[in-house]
Amino acid sequence: MNGSHLLIVLSSIMITACISDLYSKPIAKRNVDISTISEEYVKATRGGILDFTAAIPGKVYHPRDGYIAYERFWCLDEEKGSVDDYQLLINEVCELKGGDMKGSWCSDKQSQRALFSATIEQNQTTCTGGYDTTIIHTLEPISSSIASEWIAASEMLGYER
Repeated sequence: MNGSHLLIVLSSIMITACISDLYSKPIAKRNVDISTISEEYVKATRGGILDFTAAIPGKVYHPRDGYIAYERFWCLDEEKGSVDDYQLLINEVCELKGGDMKGSWCSDKQSQRALFSATIEQNQTTCTGGYDTTIIHTLEPISSSIASEWIAASEMLGYER
């Protein structure tokens, strides 16, 4: 490997190492979907130099059933965020959307319909560098919480009124 190739490799590694520092933790917003907020949280709290999971699509649309599923595992740097921080963020989002958290589900206070579901957990393994492997999984309607496809899917996926 000549000097210019080595310089390119080292530069790439340095850029990748700093990339998560370019992101800041999201704030709770009423009109932002839960998968986008979760994705922003992952980017802002990622530990380690390389994240190969970023190349795997996290959002999967299920148009026939009326919902979006988002799932991501990553190395959580607890100096940047925590499981509890994420849960507080999700609780705030649920409140802003007019809901109450019931387990992993945000339920509309008036209609008792499912607004979204969000879970985060650590799977008791560690990544290179000692960070805990963490998993986020969310479910939310594609269009609205009153769509019949979403109501049926949310109940099938575990929501109980």
